[in-house]
Amino acid sequence: MNVTKTILLIIILLGLFFRIYKLEIFYPWGHDQDLFAWIAKDIIIDYHFRLIGQETSITGVFIGPIFYYLIALSFAIFDMNPLSAVVVTTVVSLFTIFSIYWVFKKFFGQNVGTVGAFLYAVSPGAVFLDRWVVPTQPSILWTVWYLYVLLSVLKGKLPLILLIVLIGLIWHIHIAFIPLLVLLPVAFLLSDKKEKKLKFNLKTIIVSLLIFTILTIPLIIFEIRHGFGQTTSLITATHQDKGDLSGIERLYKVISSGGRSLVGAFMLSNTVIELNPIYTAIPPLLLLIGIFYLWRRKVLTKNQTIIILIWFTVVFSAQFFSKRIITEYYFNNLLVILFLTLTLILNRFNNTFGKFPIVTTFLVVYLLVVIAWFTNRPDDLGGFLYKRQAVEYIKSDASDKHYSCIAINHIESQRGGGTGFRYLFWLDNLSVITSGNDVPVYSIVNPWTISASEISARFGNIGVIVPARKKIDSSICTKPERQLLPLWGFNN
Repeated sequence: MNVTKTILLIIILLGLFFRIYKLEIFYPWGHDQDLFAWIAKDIIIDYHFRLIGQETSITGVFIGPIFYYLIALSFAIFDMNPLSAVVVTTVVSLFTIFSIYWVFKKFFGQNVGTVGAFLYAVSPGAVFLDRWVVPTQPSILWTVWYLYVLLSVLKGKLPLILLIVLIGLIWHIHIAFIPLLVLLPVAFLLSDKKEKKLKFNLKTIIVSLLIFTILTIPLIIFEIRHGFGQTTSLITATHQDKGDLSGIERLYKVISSGGRSLVGAFMLSNTVIELNPIYTAIPPLLLLIGIFYLWRRKVLTKNQTIIILIWFTVVFSAQFFSKRIITEYYFNNLLVILFLTLTLILNRFNNTFGKFPIVTTFLVVYLLVVIAWFTNRPDDLGGFLYKRQAVEYIKSDASDKHYSCIAINHIESQRGGGTGFRYLFWLDNLSVITSGNDVPVYSIVNPWTISASEISARFGNIGVIVPARKKIDSSICTKPERQLLPLWGFNN
């Protein structure tokens, strides 16, 4: 194995380490994770083959089902273990590291590919984005290969099959990719060989049509069955005002939200939302300055610079003119531009100060700082591990007392503290019904300090209050009116 392959392997192993280190402790497990687990159960256990995933932030618009089928496959292999979902996202993230290496190397050289892959592999923001098991997790991977398509078009080549795959995956990953499609005609207009007509053989065309059909057939069938409800909802959402800010206030929030996303890629924290907007409004400007610097130094060609600047503009403009509430994760589409810009600047410095290993030293120090921060990071006291332990404690107590069913009461200090338990109860074969005087009610307290004097046990931030022993009529466990409502966001 040559040096280049060895370095790449080390980078990928570093990426793997950061993404599975203390897996149970740092595994975010809330409503979205409870929901995908429940959908996986619906597919594997209940044999319900689905055309859609969960509903998005746009009412009436659902995400595509590919993510859920991949999760269901992983669940089926690993005996429905919730941790197995990480297999899917970890494979995606490792492929993203390799993709950054390959794409950056192809257009900007070996060093740029290596440094870009390294930064993505170890940067805390990227790591925790990849550890966040949600359908939008492959967003960075999608943008890397879309950048490849655009840069290829600038050179007069169109990887048609890859483009069709990316377009077909938009519904399955994130509809926020749709505005970025405007970059395609721009790239064609700027192409070095735009005077030549693109020609594709029959095999390429047939394969592309087949791939597009396979990826979009669930959407087509669902829309036909439901009167094109998603299409109508999406169109309605473009002009439906959600009551968010407007004018200068909205512009400022768009810029600062984008800045939080950019800063979050490298910051030693996953709480960038708490940063002062005065500071988060600066990173987008710095990114623009970096892009212009690379153009002035002829690191980026004029056409590459135009594409990147339009990409930047489209992401911010889409949020400004949208009627939707502004959220940081919509700006993750910019992260590939951020990593490319920073990597090219570092490579420029490396070439300028070639006799002095400034960039290498910086990267080594950065890695050591990240490792030190990561390995000393406090446990997520309200995460998967402690929720699982709380459920197992309730299961043990209920079994010891021979309860045929129980009820659960959530006591929480903030919204979301009581999520992430439904699937775990099912997995532990606990029959849970609605509360009443005729059933033992276990209280889950988060944080446990709310009821410190009443709890029987605590696990991280989670406390459990065990009810007084009582006899119950087992017939209530199967009464239809006592069954829990479907998990919020779960659709059949």
